[in-house]
Amino acid sequence: MTAGHHEYGLTMKVIYFQDPEGNFGDELNRWLWPRLFDGAVEGFGHHGIETMEENRKESLLFYGIGTILDDRIPVDPKKIIFGSGFGYGDPLSNLKNCDIVFVRGKKTAKAIGVSSDKALTDPAVLLRHFFPVVSEEDKVHDVSFMPHHSTTAGGFWEKACKESGINYISPKGFDVEAVVQQISSSRLVIAEAMHAAIVADTFRVPWIPVTSVPETNPFKWQDWCESLDLKYQPHRITPIYRNLTGNPAKNALNKVKIVLRRRELLSIRKKRGLAMLSDTNVLDARRRMMDQLVDELRTRLLVKEAEHPC
Repeated sequence: MTAGHHEYGLTMKVIYFQDPEGNFGDELNRWLWPRLFDGAVEGFGHHGIETMEENRKESLLFYGIGTILDDRIPVDPKKIIFGSGFGYGDPLSNLKNCDIVFVRGKKTAKAIGVSSDKALTDPAVLLRHFFPVVSEEDKVHDVSFMPHHSTTAGGFWEKACKESGINYISPKGFDVEAVVQQISSSRLVIAEAMHAAIVADTFRVPWIPVTSVPETNPFKWQDWCESLDLKYQPHRITPIYRNLTGNPAKNALNKVKIVLRRRELLSIRKKRGLAMLSDTNVLDARRRMMDQLVDELRTRLLVKEAEHPC
């Protein structure tokens, strides 16, 4: 797998989905790429149909972490695809001006019409350069849980976790370091948010996938899991009504459902034998390949080698 041969010598704008309240997986882009490509990142842009025209005016766009390889990517500017995945809308079909270094998994490669050789894994594994693997004796949390960002309204998950003795990690916000540290210092992570599972796996923390809403998107989970020779088999959790109108009947039902959620979480935390973790040799092989691609791209961007604390 090679990144190509032409050099850029240009600064680039990192494009990712920007939730106004922040979403952990997406915000990894703002934290990670300036540290790996020091001096090459000139700013950040939102991935969306409403910003296509604005993004089209840039000289060089960078697409990294996220399920964003769709038809909202403008054709005109040069683009570096560095580990993104497909999973929403229509897949990216016009590969003009696209330097596809690698994509998240083989399902993404097939969806956008590139060789499966371009499939590697999610680039969040690069966090290992900046955070240590926490030893068992230094773990802080026995079990942690992170929901999908679309299921956090109403605080139902947080309440269920508190009553279950489980550490609740919000996917909302912009403090990437605090979230990585909470995940890496857990003995087990229950993950509805995919990047909770990805980061847990990266730091050798066993994880159990759960789902309560369609937004968890099985395609993207399968895409990533298969990249590490894993099979996505989520545990179903009781959904909570999104009571945007304050309907009293739905409120009453949600109070019942939170009791069910607490029981479900307690049941899942006892199933540690079903927890998942990729083979260390497989993960390390992917990491070595990705490190080589980072070095090659750094050379082509004409930026200095980054200093890695870990």
